Amino acid sequence: MPTFSASAYVVLGLLEQSGSATPYALDREIQESVGHFWDFPRSQIYAEAARLVRHGLVLEEREGSGRRRRRLSITQAGRDVLAQWLNGPADHGTQIRDEGLLRLFFQQDGSSGAGQVRQLAAQQREAHRRKLAEYEAILASAPGPGGPAADAVGLGLRFEAPQAAALAYGLRFEQLAIAFWTEIVEHGADAVDPRSLAAPTVRDVCPEGDKSADD
Repeated sequence: MPTFSASAYVVLGLLEQSGSATPYALDREIQESVGHFWDFPRSQIYAEAARLVRHGLVLEEREGSGRRRRRLSITQAGRDVLAQWLNGPADHGTQIRDEGLLRLFFQQDGSSGAGQVRQLAAQQREAHRRKLAEYEAILASAPGPGGPAADAVGLGLRFEAPQAAALAYGLRFEQLAIAFWTEIVEHGADAVDPRSLAAPTVRDVCPEGDKSADD
């Protein structure tokens, strides 16, 4: 069996949750769930689905009437491959692709660039505030533990403890990003320079994470 990209497992995972779906429905589901933390262009859905069909992990059929859309469903072999991936090693580092950080990296130091850095920080803070509000709206519409199945926009096909934990990560990430950019807005880039004693440490930002490092 060939090696598959993480994007292929996105297709398998969503088909396992939904039973079957058209590529259009998959795209909509991605935007409302994993698309919050995994970039997935629509064109990639078709490419990944076609590859999975060729390897017998996904079945493709045409609807018998109407628009005769392509409908995809996961096979037992696909479920087995998905299960192997879910239970396999997950020791890959996180890939950060943040345009705000990229722009920050290339800014000039000193008084001439200070205003531009703070302007960038203010814009980034607002962007993260918008994303945090989006996540908070999802949380507000989510069912409580043991409640009825989720059916609100943004919750995806399944919203149980693992999906709620992924949302918690998003909430914490946005809160941390807002705090980071706010420090730069108010005090400049020097305020978050880790070489400075005034800069926050891991213990300041995430004391629980520091405890695990001491164990």
